[in-house]
Amino acid sequence: MDVRIINTKNRIQTGLITVVKQKPLYQIKDKDIINKAEISAASYYKYYRDKSDVLRDLENDLITEYKKALFTDSQGWLSLKYGPNKKEISERIDKNISNLINFVSDKKSVITILISRNGDPAFKAEMLELTTQVIKKMLVRFFQIYGQISRLDGKEFKIDILSKRYAHSFLDSLFFWLNHFDKMTLNDVKAMIKDMILRSPYDISTHDLNN
Repeated sequence: MDVRIINTKNRIQTGLITVVKQKPLYQIKDKDIINKAEISAASYYKYYRDKSDVLRDLENDLITEYKKALFTDSQGWLSLKYGPNKKEISERIDKNISNLINFVSDKKSVITILISRNGDPAFKAEMLELTTQVIKKMLVRFFQIYGQISRLDGKEFKIDILSKRYAHSFLDSLFFWLNHFDKMTLNDVKAMIKDMILRSPYDISTHDLNN
């Protein structure tokens, strides 16, 4: 793609994100984006039909990158020949989520806006669904390793619930980190992910908060 086209599209997408900082998507007009991007209406409509088209283009690029990071990091888990215990899961969280951490960190300014109150709930939902599907694949894989796949018969709904719960624990920790970036280190967010995945809220509230 021509560099000038890329630059113009980037300005338009940045214009959209800038406006979303100020008001919710449903209140935004095309002219708001045009003004923030400091381009002509002709240039805007040359590449996009409306704000939904801009949003779709922006989110598609982000989701594509997220899928790549998710796939790469998941290979370290899916390649296991056994089911990891809590200690190993903790160690692997330190080592096997680097691509996802880097993606979220690199795209912090955009993701933070898209998952905000003014942003697009569908974007967050798509990230959650993608993560849920990968985690479900991991859970099924661990039963396959030990030849116990038959134990999952009739438990599809339970697997779905468990996979989504793990996905929420992981993603919500990353999103919390983004919203408290100045207060949390990388080690802090990894510790939070471990707590959310390996321990119940009951464990944390009854033990950690009383010490």
